[in-house]
Amino acid sequence: MTFKRISVIGKVFEKRNSAVVMVDDKPILIVKYNNSLYGMDAICSHMGCGLLTDVTDNIVTCPLHGAKFNVLNGEMVTPPQVKPEVPCEFKSDSKTPLKTYKVRINNEGFVEIDL
Repeated sequence: MTFKRISVIGKVFEKRNSAVVMVDDKPILIVKYNNSLYGMDAICSHMGCGLLTDVTDNIVTCPLHGAKFNVLNGEMVTPPQVKPEVPCEFKSDSKTPLKTYKVRINNEGFVEIDL
């Protein structure tokens, strides 16, 4: 495992449950769930929209078409939709599950991501 320190301190997650960070020019969503931190690619596999702030427990929702992803394993748990009765075109061979990352807080209090 190769953990990389990022410029976010763990105290950020005392007041919020998620944050998007850039690591090597790649957006990664970090979510606090059950007092642990989890990382996942912050780009929806449907149309490339940013998965930014709509996080409830361990589920993140894409703001564009409502696809939902589990941050624990990157799996899509709800496919995208235009309206409840009209599912979006979605290729089952799209890039799912999204890549997930181990996340920890080091001894200095900074967040580290296993790349």
